[in-house]
Amino acid sequence: MQKLRTIIVPEPSEVLTIPYYHNLARGVSGLRHGDGKHVSRREIPDWMADQLFDEKVRFIRKDGTPFEISDTAIDGAFNDDGTFRWLSYLVAFAETPPRQAPQARLAPRLILLSLAFWIAYPDIAKGFAEQTCLNMPQCRHWSWAYFERCADCPYHRRSD
Repeated sequence: MQKLRTIIVPEPSEVLTIPYYHNLARGVSGLRHGDGKHVSRREIPDWMADQLFDEKVRFIRKDGTPFEISDTAIDGAFNDDGTFRWLSYLVAFAETPPRQAPQARLAPRLILLSLAFWIAYPDIAKGFAEQTCLNMPQCRHWSWAYFERCADCPYHRRSD
């Protein structure tokens, strides 16, 4: 008998940050089929369902209470919009992070997407909460604020 895998559900306050949103967008934009083709926005909900309804996984909140995902959770999180056009907007932030944090109404879909990654690609999901210098993503240094460059950033221009 296979052991049940436990995944802790991220809080809305975690997923509603610029770095988390940006890193999640990068993860979604990198989803590929076995043949290397991109997973389309209409295929992503099916991929999510395959992950989220795995019988070998259980979800709990940080306080230890169970987190149940209903049959209609994905459709509900996306407001029953069968086009899933929002996923295209999300992927647009893979290259350049947004200038403001996502709205609170997006938390359910961000949480479900995140959980799907925790099941399928836990190594990628671990990086969602990483804080990087968002002005120069290639620098990979942590920054306090979006519009501020980190002090260690080799791309940081000091006005002397």
